Amino acid sequence: MIASDFMTKNVTTCNENQTVEEAATLMAEKGFSVIPVVDDGDQLVGIITESDFISKSQAVPHAMVSLRHLFGKSFHAQDVEAIYKESKSKKLSEVMTKSPKTIGPNATLDEVVTFMGEKDVKRIPVVDGGKVVGIITRTNVIKAFNQVK
Repeated sequence: MIASDFMTKNVTTCNENQTVEEAATLMAEKGFSVIPVVDDGDQLVGIITESDFISKSQAVPHAMVSLRHLFGKSFHAQDVEAIYKESKSKKLSEVMTKSPKTIGPNATLDEVVTFMGEKDVKRIPVVDGGKVVGIITRTNVIKAFNQVK
């Protein structure tokens, strides 16, 4: 079994010049946990996920601590609403994860499961010639499990 057999096809994408608010609205309306971000030539340039709305921990070089970042800003718990307001008009290119990990449509189920486990990712854009042709989530992997006879 290969990725194209169990990936989600016809993936909705956002352009890198769209705003965080536009992506958030689309994610909320459609129930998406991820949206691939493309440039004007439909080439994958990044990804925005539900985790971007929670925060990410970034290590401080030469220190034994890490800081929480939300849309590229360090924050404290009381700052979240202000950062959300400020981030609504930011372009996705400013906040997206650039050059996300990807896999090709001919990757085997073995490769997909190994990749997801080793890279600790919940979803993988499937790219062919730089263009998004699908996405694989953990739900897709469960569907693949059920397809195996």
